[in-house]
Amino acid sequence: MKQLLGNFFSRLGRALAPFQSIILISLAAWVTHIVLRVLLLFRSNPYGFPFVSKPDWFIFHAVCLDFMWIVNALVVFLVLGVLASFLVSKIAKSPDSGSLSVVAKVTTVLYAVFHSVILLLTLLDNETQRFLGGHLTFGLVDTYKDTSSIIVFYDYVANDLSVPYLQFVVLALMLPATYGLYRLFRKWYRLRAGDASGNRFYLKKSVIAMVAFYIASYAFVYFIWTGNARMTKLRPVVSLIYNDLFVTQKTGGLTEAELANYRTSYQNLWQKVEGDSLWQFVDSDAGNHLPLYRVPTQALLNSESLKSQREKKPNFILVLMESQRGFNTGFMNPQIQPSPTPFMDSLAAHSHVWLRMHTSGVPTTGGVLSTHIGIPHHSRLAEATDLAHVTLPSFVSVLTENGYSTHYMSAADPAWDNLGVWMAKWYTAQHYNREREDDSTFMDHAIEYVRDTLSKEGKPFLATLMTRSNHYPFNFAAGMTDEQKNRPLQERINVTMNYADRQLARFIRAVENEEWYKNTYVIVMADHGFPLGENGVSTMNGGGFSNVSWIPFFIHGQGLDATLDTTTAAQIDIAPTVLELAGFAVPNIFMGHNLLRGTFQDSVEDSTSAPLPVVVNGLSLGAYSGYSAIGLGGYRFVAKYPSFDEMYLFADGDTRQENELSAARPQDVATLKATLDTLVKISDYSLEKGL
Repeated sequence: MKQLLGNFFSRLGRALAPFQSIILISLAAWVTHIVLRVLLLFRSNPYGFPFVSKPDWFIFHAVCLDFMWIVNALVVFLVLGVLASFLVSKIAKSPDSGSLSVVAKVTTVLYAVFHSVILLLTLLDNETQRFLGGHLTFGLVDTYKDTSSIIVFYDYVANDLSVPYLQFVVLALMLPATYGLYRLFRKWYRLRAGDASGNRFYLKKSVIAMVAFYIASYAFVYFIWTGNARMTKLRPVVSLIYNDLFVTQKTGGLTEAELANYRTSYQNLWQKVEGDSLWQFVDSDAGNHLPLYRVPTQALLNSESLKSQREKKPNFILVLMESQRGFNTGFMNPQIQPSPTPFMDSLAAHSHVWLRMHTSGVPTTGGVLSTHIGIPHHSRLAEATDLAHVTLPSFVSVLTENGYSTHYMSAADPAWDNLGVWMAKWYTAQHYNREREDDSTFMDHAIEYVRDTLSKEGKPFLATLMTRSNHYPFNFAAGMTDEQKNRPLQERINVTMNYADRQLARFIRAVENEEWYKNTYVIVMADHGFPLGENGVSTMNGGGFSNVSWIPFFIHGQGLDATLDTTTAAQIDIAPTVLELAGFAVPNIFMGHNLLRGTFQDSVEDSTSAPLPVVVNGLSLGAYSGYSAIGLGGYRFVAKYPSFDEMYLFADGDTRQENELSAARPQDVATLKATLDTLVKISDYSLEKGL
């Protein structure tokens, strides 16, 4: 075996000897990419905040990813070069002629040009991430294709709070430095090689080393230390271009006729679910024909109940519990005993509870963004990164613009999955410290800041708390014993959910006797659930069943009676519901509905038309890593999307989804399939276009 490998690499070395230069170009380009990665990950963004809070969690993956794509490109050029040499030699009928040398030189020049272009695009992509939070894509170029963007970019560079104008210095030195490295490597090879046989020897060693490092990089990135959010953030430019050209399917290309049909269907359904005529769909002021854009009628704006809520200036505490499953929440699933969530159960007993709430996206980015913007997660794109350049207002931006002090507090690093970029758009400030990643220390900070700072600023506030401890593999809770950590996942999650429940209890008990708390709404919900074998699914990418979508949700505060509400609901309903509590009715593109319509109602009717009858009891909509789901008309329909290769139907009240009905109700499947397809297409289109 050793001799066979030796002979193989010897022959490989002889075959590649004429193409030695492109191997050296690859190594030089790789070193330059490492420098660019360091300048991206270890610097602050232009606004003075760290680009990532844990650069040490990113840099090694970046180095490996860059090495792998460079080697892939190297192999492609080598194969093309060798094939071209073979064809030329056959045509010239002289294998010993200078044809091989000519082909090698041409291949080398083309390869050098290729890497020069990619390096320039990589620098531009890095700066795009630093300024806008998303990668350089065709969609972003289309958004900012106006020449005025160039002037704005120059202003950003000049006012970069990291190092002003460093981008221009890197731009000027990057290619010359790469060429200098290439020349240095050539000189080193000549000194080490001495003659042709020695040249092949060191070339062979280099190839062996590259193959070994490639295998090690692949194992490290895809098996040893994985992370989809990190991989998305570190996606190299070649992958971006390839995905934009060949992989990503977008809805932005809808024809006018398709858009008109989808818009009409969506708007009619929305009005039926809402059950009144207090909102009107209109084209936006920009004339973009946005299908979701709606404005409040004068009847709603003049509502005494809305005015009363606005004058109260209530505070809000929104708690997003990581991976909190309805399956393991006591007040939602009494079958589980003892309840892992005794405090949530006790608080829910005095709150308005929605028993059929579903997340509108997974993983965390999907749930959190859907909650804020009132639109389900994009069915195909990595929304947090790919659409970071799009303007999507949230209920938080409305509160901030109307005098609220809004703060996003997270026990997990919001920069990890690019959520920090979005929170910076909407919130007054963000709070994260890698020393406070345990929910206990995180809640200590939240208690202190809310009680001693936010409540004393003299203005209403919103504090959003994102917990972390109840996260796969469900062993993050402080103080877990070895015995608890060794339990099956299905049991271990009860331990971590109970721990998160106790930390929530500590927070509420620390502030509930404060005077300002009487004028505060506490909203408790999850970002998403987690599949643990139910419906044959045990991974986040396995479907939109209730094990991942069914989540706890309740609101506690003045004016809200203890209620067990069976209205079909989803995270897209949070934005309009919170604004109802705050007393604001503003033009928006929320797909969700106000879940409290009627609770604070003062018999408001639009004088122009009679109220619409309520014909459906709510709607839920979500996109889940290759699957989509809708709850409507008493059923919940789950399907692989967009192929519809798999379709499942459950009664909406069958929250544990134990009785599949698709075979028995084909007509309902067909109706919900068409409705789901319409809503997802209009949702994806709206996310890509923004406001």
